[in-house]
Amino acid sequence: MMNTVVCLGDSITYGNVGVSYFKMLKNEFMGKANFINSGINGNLSYDVLRRLDSIIVMNPDFIILLIGTNDVWATYSEKVMKAYMRKNKLPEKPSKESYARNLTQILKRLKVETGAHIGVMSLPLITEDPEHILFKRSIEYSELIKKITHEMKLHYVELNECQRDYLSKRKSNPLTEREISWRFTAMMMFKHFFLRKSWDMLSQENGFLLTVDHVHQNSTGATLIKNCASEFLKNYL
Repeated sequence: MMNTVVCLGDSITYGNVGVSYFKMLKNEFMGKANFINSGINGNLSYDVLRRLDSIIVMNPDFIILLIGTNDVWATYSEKVMKAYMRKNKLPEKPSKESYARNLTQILKRLKVETGAHIGVMSLPLITEDPEHILFKRSIEYSELIKKITHEMKLHYVELNECQRDYLSKRKSNPLTEREISWRFTAMMMFKHFFLRKSWDMLSQENGFLLTVDHVHQNSTGATLIKNCASEFLKNYL
């Protein structure tokens, strides 16, 4: 019987906006494991915590967790925060502290209630501008992920570090008017699904190296995520 790998997270895992690292990973290990995509668009850590029963009942052999991008995005402004709270029915304002609590509870349950090998990924970069507040927060939250994961003696996967290293060797030149927003993402989705422009073409038009819209991945960004997840799985498969 083949091993079961559950990829747990948000839209970056679900993969219908931007290029799907999940499909790349599944193709790489074709015939070696069964892959289940448990990414849901717009999920925060709170949402993942609430739906853990559905993950645990799968009895997975491996769990790759990538969650926190929306937790970070929700801190961008009061307007964005209120929108997330309303849409996701959050019990409190998203913060670094609430994220730490949710992540700790997620990992405790997965560690105790499954026999899975658990790989916890740091966050992909948000924007490609090192001076942008969300870029900096993606690093701060990733350091928090690293701390919690190490304390729980789980496998930490250095995605944020990998993407930073990639950008440090190249010059990103995003168009300044392309501000991070749901409206911008919706515009990219329209151009992809209705105007038939590839995600990579849209990424190039916007001057990005890793993403389509500051958040969702182009082929390069998705490949870096896939490679990080692959290295984790290769320790066991």
